[in-house]
Amino acid sequence: MERIIGLILFAALVNSASGLDFRYNETLDSRMPVIEFPETENSDVYVFQQGQSIIAETADGRQIATSSIKSDASGLFKAAIDAVPDGGSLNIGKGLYVLSAPYAVPLYPNGSNILYCCIPVIDKSMHIYGAGVDETIIQLAPNQRNLSRLVAMMIIRGSGPLSPGYSDFTVANLTLDGNRAQQKDDQPQDGEALILAGSKRSNGKYYRLKLVNSHGSGIYLGNNGSGRERDAVVFSVVAQNCGAEGFMLDTCHNSHVLDCAAWHCREGLCLHGNNDWKSRSKDQVSATKFQTDSQITVWQVNDFTLSEINMDCTPATDAYGLVVRDGTGQVRRSVLKNDKAKTDSTGGATYIYESSRVLFDDCQLEGFFGIHAVGRSHVEAKNCRLVAPGGCFCTTDPNPVQSTIIAENCVWSGKKVVLQAGAAFLEVECVEEQTTPA
Repeated sequence: MERIIGLILFAALVNSASGLDFRYNETLDSRMPVIEFPETENSDVYVFQQGQSIIAETADGRQIATSSIKSDASGLFKAAIDAVPDGGSLNIGKGLYVLSAPYAVPLYPNGSNILYCCIPVIDKSMHIYGAGVDETIIQLAPNQRNLSRLVAMMIIRGSGPLSPGYSDFTVANLTLDGNRAQQKDDQPQDGEALILAGSKRSNGKYYRLKLVNSHGSGIYLGNNGSGRERDAVVFSVVAQNCGAEGFMLDTCHNSHVLDCAAWHCREGLCLHGNNDWKSRSKDQVSATKFQTDSQITVWQVNDFTLSEINMDCTPATDAYGLVVRDGTGQVRRSVLKNDKAKTDSTGGATYIYESSRVLFDDCQLEGFFGIHAVGRSHVEAKNCRLVAPGGCFCTTDPNPVQSTIIAENCVWSGKKVVLQAGAAFLEVECVEEQTTPA
């Protein structure tokens, strides 16, 4: 009888608040784009090293610019970019290219919020290919960045506040190095990145990249300018030693991060939205097969999917595990870990708050807290394994809570439930993990 009542309550809670249905949807996998690698041998413009020179020339051999291999190559790269026709491509050969950041790009309509960059790509759709990760290396010159002179190495956007950005763009097969140790490395500011995209745009493809030593983000697909990104794919990219997020997708739509990793960054991945998350169309953003040793954040995103995530925040400081604020989505087949010795929220595998609604399916969660749901959040866990001495299912917070946790077919170890007044917990067929005596 208890099982029947429990299942009835379970169904009622699942289909209650805001009318959302969390039943597993096989069609989610159909969102994953097919990755195609276009031909890169025949480009419109080539940049390459020959002897002690860097040369930029067109496909028919007309020289665009040349410079010494030891000198600042930013002017040569700008000339090469400018020579590429709209929709064309630039091929960058093997070698180390050191660039200053002399080009000022205002992000706000009034001409303020200026970032300096090495490679401005303005009002153009194009494709940029290197010779391979750690084969083509573009490095920021020393002493380019400080708090009064913020830098994004590559800025890709429209020229005016309402100008559209690209309709098709690629950056692939190279390494970008922000040379963080040779800059004034104060706190990162919004927009600073190795790659910053802005304006209303679509079909950005960023793959086979290594993004290292950024004072800000590795890649930042932003919403500065006329709008946000649609249909972006970030594939096989590694971010390392970034002062901010390894990967930032800001108010993107139908965009995906696939088979990527972030190491030694302040945050591994941030899927960011805006205050209109209740009213705007479905975001449809996802990350699949993502690895990181730092926090993952989902902020006001109304339709997200995280699958096959491997997050272990144990070595990180001030990391809250998977953080979801006002987010609606699913986390599937993932491992989320934090340091069980941190006896507060910075040791939790998750921190779900405000009006979030999240389903965890077939996940492993380990930390001081397992599922930590506060505010007005609603969390369901199905077929999960949780190890948490502070509470596998926890709703404690200094503020009043109205959160709900529903657990079905889960295995737990440690302290099962820590429930604060105002919150609700319901379980169906959950069991304590049995340990084998030594």
